Amino acid sequence: MSKDFIKGQAVTFVQDWDRKGTVYFRHAVVFSCGTKQMVLTDAKTGEEMGRHFNPSLGVRYSNEGQTFPRLSDEEAIAVCLKLGAERVQSEKTRLEHCLTLGYSEDYDNATRREIAQLHEPRALDYSNRN
Repeated sequence: MSKDFIKGQAVTFVQDWDRKGTVYFRHAVVFSCGTKQMVLTDAKTGEEMGRHFNPSLGVRYSNEGQTFPRLSDEEAIAVCLKLGAERVQSEKTRLEHCLTLGYSEDYDNATRREIAQLHEPRALDYSNRN
């Protein structure tokens, strides 16, 4: 496994927010980086974001998010909207498949509610989340 980032590098981290179409971005700085994991800190607050980020460009595992060299806000929003659209489509496909399984009326109703909660892709700047 190789690393694509170096200590001190400005990056943007992107991750699913709600599994319904909202994806957030957070500007960060690489605090340390090894071949298997890296530590990121928030670019605005200096707060540690975590210690187990993948040090490879754009690699993601399920809901773990992706790290990119620093993106402009506009670029980050475009990435978020693209990933949000992918999430909506994959969740809709998964949930519609669940409806075909015919477990029970209660299960089907809950699944329909989940489908109804999916929304158009949205981008969220983590620093403005409140």
